[in-house]
Amino acid sequence: MRWSSVILSAVALAISAIAQEETFPYCDEEGRCFQGHAVDDTGVVFGIATPEDSSADNFEVIVQVTGPKDTAGWVGLGWGGGMTYNPLTIVWPNGDDVQISSRMAFGYFVPPIYEDASYTVLPGTHVNDTHYQITAVCKGCTLWAPFDGETTKLNGDGENYLAFAYSSVPVDDPTAIDTTFGIHERVGHWIHDFAASKSADFATWAGSGSDGGAETPAEPPATEEPPATEEPPATEEPPAEGEGGDGESSGDASTSSAQLTATSTPADPTPTTGDQEPTEDPATDVATLPLPTACPGVADPAFPLVTAEGWKIVKISGDVVRPRAVVVDSKGNLLVLEAGRGLSALTLGEDGCISTSKLVINNGQLNHGLGITPDGTKIYVSSMTTAWEYSYDADTQEVADQRVIVKGMYSGGHPTRALVIPPATPHLLVMQLGSNANFDMESLQIETARANVKVFDISEAPEGGWDWITEGWDLGYGLRNEVALVVDGNNMVWGIENSADNLGRTVEGTTTDVHIDNPAEELNLLGDPSKPNTDWYGYPVCFTIGEPEVFVDKTFKVGDQFVLAPNSTYDDTNCEEAAIPPRLSIQAHSAPIDGTFDKDFSNMYVTLHGSWNRAPATGYKVVQIAYQKLDDGSYDPVATPDTHLPYVDIAWNDNVDACNGNTCLRPSGITFDKAFSRMYVASDNAVSGELFILYKTE
Repeated sequence: MRWSSVILSAVALAISAIAQEETFPYCDEEGRCFQGHAVDDTGVVFGIATPEDSSADNFEVIVQVTGPKDTAGWVGLGWGGGMTYNPLTIVWPNGDDVQISSRMAFGYFVPPIYEDASYTVLPGTHVNDTHYQITAVCKGCTLWAPFDGETTKLNGDGENYLAFAYSSVPVDDPTAIDTTFGIHERVGHWIHDFAASKSADFATWAGSGSDGGAETPAEPPATEEPPATEEPPATEEPPAEGEGGDGESSGDASTSSAQLTATSTPADPTPTTGDQEPTEDPATDVATLPLPTACPGVADPAFPLVTAEGWKIVKISGDVVRPRAVVVDSKGNLLVLEAGRGLSALTLGEDGCISTSKLVINNGQLNHGLGITPDGTKIYVSSMTTAWEYSYDADTQEVADQRVIVKGMYSGGHPTRALVIPPATPHLLVMQLGSNANFDMESLQIETARANVKVFDISEAPEGGWDWITEGWDLGYGLRNEVALVVDGNNMVWGIENSADNLGRTVEGTTTDVHIDNPAEELNLLGDPSKPNTDWYGYPVCFTIGEPEVFVDKTFKVGDQFVLAPNSTYDDTNCEEAAIPPRLSIQAHSAPIDGTFDKDFSNMYVTLHGSWNRAPATGYKVVQIAYQKLDDGSYDPVATPDTHLPYVDIAWNDNVDACNGNTCLRPSGITFDKAFSRMYVASDNAVSGELFILYKTE
């Protein structure tokens, strides 16, 4: 589909534009002068001063951050204009003092400590009755190349695109430089003129004759290595969704339309695996391990969990760092992608619990994508910009022969790059790339290669890898953020989409807020990965109805397509004609991020990571979508496209309405073991990275 300039203009007019605010000069009580940026009338102000000679590759800056005590529990500055892959300055009050912390994120989770930027706190830092303010010299904020990746340098003589974020909710531990904290309540950007920030007095202000090159850390940063014990580490949290644990709850916490009976899953006081012994599975030559009811030395789940009747969930580890994806290798070992750390291999003991753990790939750029070939000899992982292949030996749990398969993916926007190796076509790598913003209007053109899914032939990959934008072939576009890719028994690829935030419906000048239950997240059939699919799935113009009752201008049903502001040029009917609708609709803002089929492809199990843009919260659970095999041999969901919440909940938090990234299970990766006797479920909750097994008891 090609979009005309007339339609593009009409669509663009329906999307709200955010005006950029100018910077301004000011001087503080210490006589230091800055080029400042104020976030409206919120009281959040950023000031930047730079040396007259900023030609050095890594010139210093003096940064001043002011925040109102009542409405800014923490304030953040993104030096590269985003949350990910650039230095972050995070500031918060700590009693009568102010903390400043150097961070960098490689995904949408609480950013870990970034050691390559350091701060020297300057005089004048204070807290008064209404505000807090900190002034510091930063070394490492103007040049960065994380993990030897692409080098970025700010323009010391011109304009730079910066970002801010803040939240009224305080950080979790104001005394700790590596504290976790919740998602921002507001985020924005501005263009900052560094030429106007220059001062001949910079060296004097920076102290002790500094010429813009000294490095004096404000406080030694904590490392990202997880502790060696089984106590839950205080790992960083994603900024937007739930968590879980183990405890008593009624079925009211579950919100699906097809209910199962809820049962609590209390911690077993005596670690046990019953009387089961490992048995050999002749189909895989891998022992089928017992199903433990608890694992020795593993703490209780961080938060109370509930399971449906006939299911049990057991924690097997609290010693992982932001686990995002999980696969099982040819020997039955569990491979875990730990965002911001790398890839770990966990060996299962004869009791079904984890016996050893080994870091296989040490690369903090890895943030989500993980795949393995059916024979288990090749592993695929991704950062925001690159996908790599490794040869893998399951006996030694070691990798070799790293090579780039895909390069040149968009650096920004949604940072995760989900991937999958379809079993019947193991020479093909299927990957997704999300939008660059809530509304990515440029992605309307397929050539932009964002908000899409693509396929690359691994066997023909050139030296240096395929280029994302110009090479490979499409498997659908107009897919806002297809975070989960799942393959059925016919090698057909299904995508599960995270849809847009903060939507309103504007008709004849009147806007109705519809965002609580709209638009629905989507289950999309993308098809055969060996054949190009250039179908358009609707984003960023057409969205899916999740709850029709809130629309006052027209009668809809679940699964229908709608536009934000119907007009004479483009309306809902155009969407019905042009866009491929989802096969099923999933609760808005529940954030599905992984899925897996059972052995006979009669059910897809999906992790709902949890909401940030909804009150009350939703998601934070594992759900089951029933499938069937049709007369033509294809696999298809049992529910019809207009079904409201077409799944059953099998594991969830007992307080889902109040969940956030710190207080509940946040299901992320999910996969079956070789024998299909249990699912491994990861949770990348901010308080504790956890791994569980989830299995049927009857």
